[in-house]
Amino acid sequence: LRAHQRAVDVIANNIANINTVGFKAGRVSFQEALVQTLRAGSEVGTNPMQIGLGVGIGSIDNIMSQGSLKSTGRPTDLAIVGDGMFILSDGEAMKYTRDGVFQLDADNRLVAASTGMSLLGWTADPSTGEIDTSVSLTPADAIRIPLGTMAVARATQNIDLQANLDASADPATEVTTTFSIFDSLGTAHQVNVVFTKSATPGEWVWTVTSPDGTSTSTGTLVFDENGQITTPSGTLSLSMTNPNGATNPLDLTVNFGSVTQLSGASTIQVVNQDGLPTGTLESFTIDQTGAIIGVFNNGMSQLLGQLALATVPNPGGLTKLGDNLYGLSPNSGMPMITPPRTGGSGSVAAGVLEMSNVDLANEFANLVITQRGFQANSRVITTGDEMLQDLLTLKR
Repeated sequence: LRAHQRAVDVIANNIANINTVGFKAGRVSFQEALVQTLRAGSEVGTNPMQIGLGVGIGSIDNIMSQGSLKSTGRPTDLAIVGDGMFILSDGEAMKYTRDGVFQLDADNRLVAASTGMSLLGWTADPSTGEIDTSVSLTPADAIRIPLGTMAVARATQNIDLQANLDASADPATEVTTTFSIFDSLGTAHQVNVVFTKSATPGEWVWTVTSPDGTSTSTGTLVFDENGQITTPSGTLSLSMTNPNGATNPLDLTVNFGSVTQLSGASTIQVVNQDGLPTGTLESFTIDQTGAIIGVFNNGMSQLLGQLALATVPNPGGLTKLGDNLYGLSPNSGMPMITPPRTGGSGSVAAGVLEMSNVDLANEFANLVITQRGFQANSRVITTGDEMLQDLLTLKR
């Protein structure tokens, strides 16, 4: 009766957590209890004579199968598709969970909404966006997303020009274009590029001037008989008068691949330059690999951090700690901490949650079977009582 009651407790807990995020159902396995041996087996062909002493609980196992996914639309709600667990920390120790309900706290940390424990991962270098995932994580490695406070800029490194220089223009004819480039601090600098028709057919000389500094950059564009350029790129360098701490000089590559020399009016424009002014972090996204990508209001995107997942050799051996948390046990094995989709860990889905893997129909069926077992075993007590009563009345 006690064994069946424990089984009902497990089934009841499964049903109670039918809507618990990331919950993993339990399962009870019965085993025969110790037996009383009335006669041992012998070499003359007699088998052992034994009477069983009842039933006991062999194991209560966690079923770690994937739960269904539910869309929420919240960018901080995360689900693991496949193996692995999120790593949480209270600042002193690591815990593990499949519950992906996260939010940003007052310190811009990603924390579990139910416990306030920090989600662990690797933080990117704020200037380069590079991450070293080979560094071992500690309980202090909380992921922070500094919305509204982090500012970045990007120096111009490449410029693409699209132009046509009039092939019928007289020598010494000048065509000028003006555009802005950005230094490493996000400050814009005006640049003037002057194209001068050379006395040599098919050649134009370009020079650079700027009110914000000096430049000795110059070069010659050479075109073939079809008006197509044969010198597709050049280097521009600007020594800024007031760099204010920015990288100086500002060096970049100018792409002349789309410049032609055909008869007709000269036209020239900058179609692309990859520098950006100062921008503030306003939103972020998390991709399937757990990479946290910040989106700035200047149009720039940069890697901010990387989520970590933990996988253990025996997930069923983890110890339930309550609050959707798991801890290690001697039979779970030591965790291997990697980014998602590496080392056997699953991928991360943002804006969705993994629901409980409890099969309600199966739990009700198990409840009926367990209840029948409880009722049948209770009849043994009644029958035993009736047999004792018959025994006591034999002398009457």
